[in-house]
Amino acid sequence: MDWKIPKFKSGKPLRWEFLVPPGSAKETEVLLSQIISDPFLPRNHTPEFKVFPEKFILEKTNFRQALEVLVRIPWIRDFRLNLGKFPLDEEFNFSGLIESLRENEILPEGWGINFHPQVRGRKEISREELYSFWEESYSSSGDPDSKNTELNALALGESIILSLSLAGAPLFQRGNFKPLSKSAPVREDTAAFLLHLLKKSMPDPDGVFVPFAGSGTFIWESASLLFKLGFPHLDRNYMFQELKEFPAPSWDFLKRKIGPEEENKKFTFWYNDSEPEIFSYLNERSEEYQKFIKQFPLSSQNRFIGKGGDFFSLSPKEVWESAGKPGKIWMPLNPPYGLRIQKGSDLGLYKRIAETLKVWWELPCEVSGFILCPDEETWSAFLKGISSKLQTVHITHGGLDLRVVYF
Repeated sequence: MDWKIPKFKSGKPLRWEFLVPPGSAKETEVLLSQIISDPFLPRNHTPEFKVFPEKFILEKTNFRQALEVLVRIPWIRDFRLNLGKFPLDEEFNFSGLIESLRENEILPEGWGINFHPQVRGRKEISREELYSFWEESYSSSGDPDSKNTELNALALGESIILSLSLAGAPLFQRGNFKPLSKSAPVREDTAAFLLHLLKKSMPDPDGVFVPFAGSGTFIWESASLLFKLGFPHLDRNYMFQELKEFPAPSWDFLKRKIGPEEENKKFTFWYNDSEPEIFSYLNERSEEYQKFIKQFPLSSQNRFIGKGGDFFSLSPKEVWESAGKPGKIWMPLNPPYGLRIQKGSDLGLYKRIAETLKVWWELPCEVSGFILCPDEETWSAFLKGISSKLQTVHITHGGLDLRVVYF
């Protein structure tokens, strides 16, 4: 097939797709409007955008402007270049597509493709059939041992829309940290979004306390948010950095623009888990994270404190005093996932958390945070325990609709 894809130029206005976590569209639109009205980089024209439930589209936007949006919205899940809409007729095939992408300097040498088919509003073809079309031309293009990025193919009506991820590895993979195999953590992009909302209600905390820390996602995402570390600072590489037209000076400018400042404020990060294996993992990750942040001009007085054991048996006053008596505390709560799977909706657990929070609120400090509720029953149990009307945000995690209550 003759794939007419124009050569990639960084200054050319193009169409880009950014995936975001379900439930984040409204806040994404607010931040996106701010970015467009107050850009960091000079521009000759104003980008246009449309926001949908799980993604937004930038049009009339060049590569530098797209990278700025990526850098300034930390909960982006994927960053894609729209390749265009093509007729899906009887003569359609994928033969020659990868070659065209390389020829037009969109897919760097050494990179393969993982094919991701989608079908919407068309009954004549299935995802399986779409995938078989791909395999007829490129049966081994996605080598698991090589560097790969994702090609998304959406069959819509009589056409197919193609978009190529410029990230390479998924954006929620923040760095070279091995995952905890037994956990099912909230993804980093979702955590970044939830913490962004928390920062709006308490913009200047002194400490972050993470009970039921699990794999520690909320610890590291909290730290990165408060330290002002974003996509350019992570210990990883992106496919777009290997593009011939990659604007390295603009990327370095954005890195400095959003990044840590000299004499940054000091923070205390306290975390807890009752399972010895998980707690040991958290301590290892804490050491790795502290090695990672040493390259930045951060305060040498930042503290990471781990405490094993049952959170409910710990004295709030003693925990607070041992952490240096911070005046303002973030407390993200994600009650043990394994416990919920084993016993279903543990209403007693959420009532007990509500009662424990009341004890924390008696301390001479401010405590703000959120709790993830897996269903309406636990959500209702927590609110009744708190005896107060609180803001609830709805998100999706692992196919489940979660209620996130901010307190």
